[in-house]
Amino acid sequence: MNKKFLSYAFISLLIIQAGLLSAQAVEEVIVTATKTERTLQEVPVAVSVVTADTIEKANVVDLLDLKAVVPSLDARQYQSTTNATFFIRGFGNGSNNPGVEPSVAVFVDGVYRSKIQGQISDLPMLERIEVLRGPQSTLFGKNASAGVVNIVTKKPSFENFGKATFEIGDYNSKVAKIYYTGPINDSVAYSFSANVNTRDGQSDNPTTGNKLNDRDRFGYRAEFLFAPEDDFSARLTFDYDEFDEVCCVIGSTAYGAANQVIAMMGGKVIPNDPYSQTAFFNFDPTSKGENGGISLHIEKNFTNTTLESITSYRTSDNYEVQDVDFDAVDVIAPSPISKELSGVTQEIRWYSDDNEKVNWLLGGFYYQEDMDFNESIYFGTMWRTYIDAFLPGAIAGVAEAFGLPNSLLFAAGQGNTETATQDNSTISLFAQVDIQLNEKLNAILGVSYMEDEKEVSYNQINNAVFSNLDFVGAGTLGLIAAGIPPAQAAVLAQDPEYNPLIPLQALQFIPKFVDFPNAAQDGKSKDDNIDYTAKLSYAFNDAVNIYGGVSTGFKATAWNISRNSLPNAEETAALAAAGTPVGPNTGVGTRFANPEEAEVFELGAKMYLPNGYLNIAYFDQKIKGFQSNTFIGTGFVLANAGSQSADGFEFDLLISPMENIDLAISGLVMDPIYDSFPASAAGDLSGTVPSNIPEETFSTTATWNWSRGQYDGYVRLSHLYSSEVILSENPTWQALLDSKGNGRRKQDTLNFSAGVERGNFSLTLWGKNINDDEFLTTIFPAVADPTSTSFFGYPNAFKSYGLTLNYMF
Repeated sequence: MNKKFLSYAFISLLIIQAGLLSAQAVEEVIVTATKTERTLQEVPVAVSVVTADTIEKANVVDLLDLKAVVPSLDARQYQSTTNATFFIRGFGNGSNNPGVEPSVAVFVDGVYRSKIQGQISDLPMLERIEVLRGPQSTLFGKNASAGVVNIVTKKPSFENFGKATFEIGDYNSKVAKIYYTGPINDSVAYSFSANVNTRDGQSDNPTTGNKLNDRDRFGYRAEFLFAPEDDFSARLTFDYDEFDEVCCVIGSTAYGAANQVIAMMGGKVIPNDPYSQTAFFNFDPTSKGENGGISLHIEKNFTNTTLESITSYRTSDNYEVQDVDFDAVDVIAPSPISKELSGVTQEIRWYSDDNEKVNWLLGGFYYQEDMDFNESIYFGTMWRTYIDAFLPGAIAGVAEAFGLPNSLLFAAGQGNTETATQDNSTISLFAQVDIQLNEKLNAILGVSYMEDEKEVSYNQINNAVFSNLDFVGAGTLGLIAAGIPPAQAAVLAQDPEYNPLIPLQALQFIPKFVDFPNAAQDGKSKDDNIDYTAKLSYAFNDAVNIYGGVSTGFKATAWNISRNSLPNAEETAALAAAGTPVGPNTGVGTRFANPEEAEVFELGAKMYLPNGYLNIAYFDQKIKGFQSNTFIGTGFVLANAGSQSADGFEFDLLISPMENIDLAISGLVMDPIYDSFPASAAGDLSGTVPSNIPEETFSTTATWNWSRGQYDGYVRLSHLYSSEVILSENPTWQALLDSKGNGRRKQDTLNFSAGVERGNFSLTLWGKNINDDEFLTTIFPAVADPTSTSFFGYPNAFKSYGLTLNYMF
């Protein structure tokens, strides 16, 4: 790791140099990473802050755009608007399974947003965004085992201010925003904002003649700030947003047998070209949804202490219809998915106000969310033709052997509908003490206790005849008829050498689900855990602070809310004993994944430089029981990794070498590895590097600020680099993808913006991915490809540009 060594040496020299300096005049950035307001440079937490100015200049519209300015944060978009995942330091999950909660917690003004569908709306008028790296469960509780994205919006003001934004761009992009704030009377202020964001699709679907990857969003937000006295305030917030989009484009990453068969049936996949901006769906995949909520934030100041309460109620509804075979042929019928969420949160914090020696914080958090989930998948009109192409005559032979009409097997319209519910409640109690041991040495000790309870139900209606045939039972009867003793026949019937039907189990894609709760599975889980943080910080002088310590994180049991949630041997035996034996079932999967437990050791430094600052952190982070959810072509395998870890360092450097030049360089260098993962979907991955996690990521931005008479302006160029990674953890799949030139990802993206301001008007020209960088965010095997030779992938966001006009009044 010569690069890592050189980087350490370079930054060490900067630390030594900074130690000889005094504090410089750098604008202070306030953060709430410790649930109380402190400056970025004094808080002993590895945190990146994206200011309102950066958000505007980088044209950050939603959370998925943050990746361009925070290297430690990765955001990946999958098959629908609401199927995305956030990663911090390579740790993250929560997509494609409503029972798997994210490992990166998202908060908006202190209110937890549990699922990605409640996080995709365009960002409101912002104060800043904080990205807290590493486990943060001590203070942020639920699902913060990898980190936190903390969004802080602007409060209503008692001074009148308004801002109108109009934006046009390529693909007929149009954005309009309005924000206004001001007083109602001496004690009440308000603000109101609304936004509309539309765009034509960036890709083509020649089958329907329509566009894919469009944008159609609307939202509004209203706030009231009641502050009758200096020591009391109440902030009431209402928000609502909706979206209706056609998403998302895919491309061929390995043109294999399944593609070739479908091509003979009229399919038109462009071979081995995931960047063609063309996808042949036989209908347009859609994502629709709406989110809304109300929150009340009360703050009361007493003598030397403050009491805060944050109460919220939120709802979120999402409906999508996907073409899961990703081709123009009606192999699999439209597959609708709906998810409805409703939840309440209550947090109370009581803390001391800037005492000289000892400061403390006490708090509690309550969370309750109910979820209803529905999903369907049915065979299309060409499904039987597709299967017969792989095994000519085999299905007809099965029909004859079982005495069934040939037309009944794999008939159009067969499949299943699934209905699931999950009730989740969480209680967390936390405390933290900040002790000034002497003039230079400070200690922070924190502890939290959390209880998480889930109650899950899952039921299925299934009419997939072929998937529910008992090939083992039929083979057993045949062997008995041939004179084999029953006990021996039952064993031999599972061996394809004695039972020619066994290989056909690979085509039983939709076996009958074992509903639960049942006599052996109550669908309930209850977890409790104690998390802690312990850190020391030492101030060399006004310019340099170093800190070090340990923090832990926790994420509770994740229920497998998918058709791959199967009974284990214990549940199967108990059901048989209860008189309800489990039928033939060829799938893979588990009912749930056990909790994640994270731990990180960090050593960091925060220092002022001449006209800037440098923050650096070395970390050694591990998540035991990482909840992995892997698609294998017929479904998702939910499993716990024994341990996934990463060690490395990250830094944020902001410096102005000249009065009108600003340079910002951030980086992440690490060594991710599966310390132990014997039961992954790809076999034993212990000792291997996880897929899609780069060892090096760097974000570099240069801004030239200028002034000419009545005009002020800037020119900003940014570059995001991430090193090459493999896209599959399955060695066979990776070799196949490499042979097609689509097995690896490397990012090298340029973004540009330039703005000019005069009086109340400002005009900005911006471009994203101006160098047409191409890379894949992820790959996956084609649905129901018996040969596992056909793969698709999701390309990155394409080049875009636009012009933004702001008017302030």
